[in-house]
Amino acid sequence: MNRRQLIQSLAVVSGHAMFPAVLSSFLTGCANHDMSGYKPVFFIESEYKSIISIIDMIIPATKTRSASQVNTQVFLDQVFDQCMTAEQQSVIKEGLKQLMPAFEAAPDKLQFITLLDKKAYDNDEAVAYFKTIKQYTMIGFFTSQEGTTKASNYVKIPTEYKSEIKTDASTLNYGKTFLHY
Repeated sequence: MNRRQLIQSLAVVSGHAMFPAVLSSFLTGCANHDMSGYKPVFFIESEYKSIISIIDMIIPATKTRSASQVNTQVFLDQVFDQCMTAEQQSVIKEGLKQLMPAFEAAPDKLQFITLLDKKAYDNDEAVAYFKTIKQYTMIGFFTSQEGTTKASNYVKIPTEYKSEIKTDASTLNYGKTFLHY
């Protein structure tokens, strides 16, 4: 997927009037807080528990904390509830109805998620919902304090614009903005 397609696919939700408020609430409200008592609004409890496992497979703990350790699941719950249209919510809910039983029954959950991810990015319409879950997991993690300062080449005070930055296999994403795709 090229950058233009990605921006277009995220524009609908990111352009929603509530998105900045949800993002701001996530950044200030979840930072370093224990959210174990959080009551999901969009997800039902069983979906919420599975989403935590899934996002930790997308962004596992390494030198940085995992996606669930920075409360990305709370971000997903709030964005899906407050920023999506009823039709978009329906697509996610229908996808979750397919995903949850198959995920729970999978003997190798990581392999299951890897195959699901491959299908989603090969434009399989049956699993298109997973691409949205993954994209917002990435946004949630990389806009958290952990993602911005420890998983990115964080620049506290931006300097001049650099149009091309040489990278190699060990280069972290270049974190000059608050949204990373």
